[in-house]
Amino acid sequence: MSMRSSVLGSTNPIPARRGFTLIEILIVVVILGILAAIIVPQFSDAQSLSRATAMRTQLNTIRGQVAAWRLQNGNEVPGGSGSTATEMMRTLVEDGYLVRTVFASTGFEWVWNPVTCELDLRYDVAIDPSIPDADGDGDGDDDDVAAIAAW
Repeated sequence: MSMRSSVLGSTNPIPARRGFTLIEILIVVVILGILAAIIVPQFSDAQSLSRATAMRTQLNTIRGQVAAWRLQNGNEVPGGSGSTATEMMRTLVEDGYLVRTVFASTGFEWVWNPVTCELDLRYDVAIDPSIPDADGDGDGDDDDVAAIAAW
């Protein structure tokens, strides 16, 4: 008997298992795919809600700065009586009420009425059909477009 067979206790030792089988790897990949399918939509819902929330916050901030500017400037209209939203914001930036012009997220449009000094947001589905969830019901639909217009 050779030295090797007496040490191992057998003449045909079972080879040591190395690595994973193809089935084991496929099972892991399938499990990861299922987890990704569960988690990814939650991230996109959160992104949609945060996009709508950010635009609403910016709208309220600019409205507040318009009111402050008007108090300091004898109830005049920032940018002039025929100004656009861009001209109004440029005036607020130049006078130190805003740090920079606030650009609307894709699909959103600033609606400035210089006669009433009201700033609103409109969402244009033709620009970006992925409507953000503005009403918190988990989808982006016509109700969300109406909710944005009502801000």
